[in-house]
Amino acid sequence: MFTWRQMKKDKKISIHYINNILKLINNNELIKALTKKNITLYFTVHHKVRRLKKKFKTSKYIEYIIENDIFECLSKTNLVVTDFSSIIFDMICRKKPYVIYIPDANDPQIKKIYKNNYFKTIKFLKKKSFNFLNKYFELDEAIKKIIYYINNNFKLEKKMEKFYRSFSFDNGNNTQKFIEYLKKLKEY
Repeated sequence: MFTWRQMKKDKKISIHYINNILKLINNNELIKALTKKNITLYFTVHHKVRRLKKKFKTSKYIEYIIENDIFECLSKTNLVVTDFSSIIFDMICRKKPYVIYIPDANDPQIKKIYKNNYFKTIKFLKKKSFNFLNKYFELDEAIKKIIYYINNNFKLEKKMEKFYRSFSFDNGNNTQKFIEYLKKLKEY
């Protein structure tokens, strides 16, 4: 699931963004891993990008869904790949893995196309002090991690389990705990 970007006036969405999403869902190694394990990848983009739907081809192992179906799919999913959606926290609560992949983080036109707050968000995410695991800015690294989870039956690694426990979503006021965690992050 990939989110929307705020463009500067009269700019089209970055071709870098779209091309890297296409490279992800059409990656031969990923398709082989999905085929071998008979797994379907459910894929969606923000509704404002939906006009580009014809570029997103589906197959037996890749199925394009509309946003209305996301939460139904989420209950069945074993892994979420997203850029910076709050859906990550749904996965943490469910103790299921996620992969953060930002397809346009290295776009050479990023400052020209996007509004400044997006560029600041990317800079913040790239900081080592931003404590989320499984964040990738390069396509090959993201695909490698996705395939790792496919080949290991979506089992969380020990460091991910520890990270998930740091949220303490097992009991108590989860919303308050999440807010406290966010307050601890350095402002960007």
